[in-house]
Amino acid sequence: MGTTALSALDVERPVVHYLPTVPDGEITIADLVHHTAGLPRLPSGMTNRLFTDPYRASVGAPLDPAVCVPLTERGSIVYSNLGYALLGAVLDVVHGDWFTEVHRVVLGPASISSATLSPSDAEWVAPRLFGRHIKPWAIAESPYAAAGGIWSSFEDLCRYADWTLRAGAETARTVSWKREGVTTWINREVRAAGAAILNARGVTAVVHALAQTPHTADSIASSLVERELRRRG
Repeated sequence: MGTTALSALDVERPVVHYLPTVPDGEITIADLVHHTAGLPRLPSGMTNRLFTDPYRASVGAPLDPAVCVPLTERGSIVYSNLGYALLGAVLDVVHGDWFTEVHRVVLGPASISSATLSPSDAEWVAPRLFGRHIKPWAIAESPYAAAGGIWSSFEDLCRYADWTLRAGAETARTVSWKREGVTTWINREVRAAGAAILNARGVTAVVHALAQTPHTADSIASSLVERELRRRG
């Protein structure tokens, strides 16, 4: 979500400029994008345990900026769904609706047609655990939707990778991606599912994994890219 949808924002501006009730006046938009705001993954009181849905209780309620209290110092990377929910709230203030803006500047230009916050039962694939369907989290219906509530197809995930990484593309398209040496990647995990896009030296892997251990998609993507680079010599 944190790509060219941020083009109308000054990323170095404090979040309180847009949401005055945020407790920490020093957190910037860039901190939210890069997970360096010191915010926890979820606010106090929301727990993520096996067979529980941490987002269900917040369905239908707006995000309360007052819960966005940092637990660590700014600057260190601490993955935060709360931070991206806050980023979505900022985009709501600026554009009226974060998902509409993301569709205008990212999904539409990337020719992504399947993306939605509310797929029909026939559209989503349900992984199983102990022979039982794993019910998806209610994140798309909650104020945390901007942190991972968009549903889409694997084909459109590939289209997003192509659009983002194509030669000559504006750097804003990968502003929220991670970088280490020659490697650029983005990943995401929700309940029983994970996805990763990884690029190194012109080789890109796009992986989606269901009902696997955490970081499985990342590991597969890394292995695929490494194998292809070895093959090319």
